[in-house]
Amino acid sequence: MSKFETTFEKRLERTMNAISMKPVDKIPFHYSGPACMARMEGMTMNEFVHDFDKATDACVHFLNEHPGIDAIHSPTMYPPVLANLWLSEIRTPGEELPDDELWQVVERDNMKPEDYERIIKIGYGPWREEYFKKYLGNIAEKTAPFIDSLPMTYGRIRKEAGVPIMKEGPDAASPIESIAGARGLVDFFMDIMDEPELVKKAMDVAFDHLYKTYTGSLDGMAAAGAKPSSCWIGGWRGAPAMMSQDIWMEYVWPYIRKFIDATLDRGILPILHFDSCWDSEIETLKELPPRSCLLMLDGSTDMRRARGILGDHLAMMGDVPSTILAYGTDNQVYDYVTKLIDDCGSKTGLIISSGCDCPMNAKPENVNAMIQAAADYI
Repeated sequence: MSKFETTFEKRLERTMNAISMKPVDKIPFHYSGPACMARMEGMTMNEFVHDFDKATDACVHFLNEHPGIDAIHSPTMYPPVLANLWLSEIRTPGEELPDDELWQVVERDNMKPEDYERIIKIGYGPWREEYFKKYLGNIAEKTAPFIDSLPMTYGRIRKEAGVPIMKEGPDAASPIESIAGARGLVDFFMDIMDEPELVKKAMDVAFDHLYKTYTGSLDGMAAAGAKPSSCWIGGWRGAPAMMSQDIWMEYVWPYIRKFIDATLDRGILPILHFDSCWDSEIETLKELPPRSCLLMLDGSTDMRRARGILGDHLAMMGDVPSTILAYGTDNQVYDYVTKLIDDCGSKTGLIISSGCDCPMNAKPENVNAMIQAAADYI
């Protein structure tokens, strides 16, 4: 076994031990934030999102320069892939944007009220194809070179840096993420008030398609000998802070729960990428099997309160805020991480990371301090 293979196994074991609430030799650190990494490696956003070989070179170099990183999420990026999840226009550096701008999501109310009936009548898959053709173009063709590059990227990161990738499988999310992205969030919530049964029926149809696509992808990967170790199951527009509990329990949680169960049934780790504020439903997460998932939070959810509620039921990852990484000092970042470990996982059950992605404008010294604080903790 090579040096990098040995390091890979050690880092993966450390991560999985933390998730299982077993003792760890150090607090794991996971890196998330391709744009920040590109900036720290001296690449423009245009170059990073279009030249996948150079982007992989940069990622391998970055990881070897930061040996305290135990795993990475989304090592490279081609922004239009996000349209598959959100049904929104994604503006890309070097295409619709200047070379060194960050990619942008442009949300419009492209979906009309009559589209709910259309989804029910013809099915979500055919409706989605119509929608893409009309508003977003041929995303599958546009993103194919990036998708095709991922096995090369993942293989090189494992062999040349010895770092696990904790986002190998497909993403999953409640239909609210795509439908509200197409309809516009305000209009979507008005639709729930005006036509709740119609919206729910359309979402059920959409979920059936999304579920079959997701599980089919997982099963296909397993059959090809490429079963992923983990998948992201996300919530953004569907965060419970956005709506009443009754609406969340009807229009969001049942779908997320079914995705989680399907992932667990296949022996794959669900990483619950829950952005925005989930404070009001942390208790609900105790319905999940103990020590089965990794709860990934940004700075909007109170991690200390979440730990108090969950105890050792679920491991957590996060949550160094973007603001402190971009505008704070390295000492402030170091102290934040140390205190977070003191409060949420000094022995195990905690993985340090940025709150969602590390921002593009994070100070390099602050990123380094975040990684070092986890490595230094005793």
